Amino acid sequence: MTPEEYNSKDYLPRGYYPWPDLINPHAEQMGKDMDGWIDNDYTFLTEKQRETYKKMKLHMCTARMWPDLTYEQTIPCNRFMLQYVALDDQVENSSLEEIQQLRIRCVDILKGDQPKSDENALYQHMALIRDEFRAFMPDLWVERFIYYFYQSFRYGIELEYPYKIAQHPPSLTLFKTIREYSVLMRPYLILGEIESGLVLPEHIFEHVVVQKMISHMTLVVAWQNDIHSLPKEMAKGTEVFNLVFVLQQEYNLSLKDACDRAFCIHNEEMEKLLALHAEYREFGEYQEHVDKFVHYAGVGLQGVNSFYLETERYRHGGVGFAWPEAETKM
Repeated sequence: MTPEEYNSKDYLPRGYYPWPDLINPHAEQMGKDMDGWIDNDYTFLTEKQRETYKKMKLHMCTARMWPDLTYEQTIPCNRFMLQYVALDDQVENSSLEEIQQLRIRCVDILKGDQPKSDENALYQHMALIRDEFRAFMPDLWVERFIYYFYQSFRYGIELEYPYKIAQHPPSLTLFKTIREYSVLMRPYLILGEIESGLVLPEHIFEHVVVQKMISHMTLVVAWQNDIHSLPKEMAKGTEVFNLVFVLQQEYNLSLKDACDRAFCIHNEEMEKLLALHAEYREFGEYQEHVDKFVHYAGVGLQGVNSFYLETERYRHGGVGFAWPEAETKM
């Protein structure tokens, strides 16, 4: 199989997962909102980058992952979708110190600091996200969101850095550990608690079974992302943090064999999630809460898969990606 022959829908077609495939009824307005933010606020990006982000239609990822949100609830979720994606994309060529400072500043703002007037939209919107979430979510949930943002950044983006600089992936075992965080999905998954209206109490959220299910969910999305983003990453030529590339290195596999094995790993992760949820039913009065948490996370898994099949973000040749540019004023 040549790179040009690869098509991710051969592995993960629409409707692949056992949850409904839905779209938020406010999707059109969400698109207008996001385009406005890109045009009016994300001015640190070049004009070419802004046009590329608009073509990605990232609002449809929000609309597909959380179809039951009210319009008011979509605003910070949609704002965070753009903020986190742009942040991750545009630090690609930053130094580790710059990445760490960005993480520290974003977490400080989430915890209450106000952005300075000369700080760009990544910081200004982080403050808006914080205030909008606090308007309708309890402090317990907001603190959970902040911690998961920190965790994904600290143990994902930052731990990837030395391998990306060396352009050499870690072993498969270490890669799986880091990839669970570098896919940046943990803070997104708990947005399902907004939809359900059932925020898991801390003793249930921290339960080892719930945490293990979150781990499985996150890795399912990681392997899903690696399958769908492969055409863009093959075009870059220097990307190493993709399951397919790691499998090729570890086992000296062809592209086709590595893709097939990556798909098997994805399916095994999915089976573990479903089996664990089906077997452990010991949450008593909170069982309904846990079931709804898994359901809404599952709708999110289905939704992001459908988004991958629609967006221009991962097109062959990397032509749909907003690559970092020297002119970008981070």
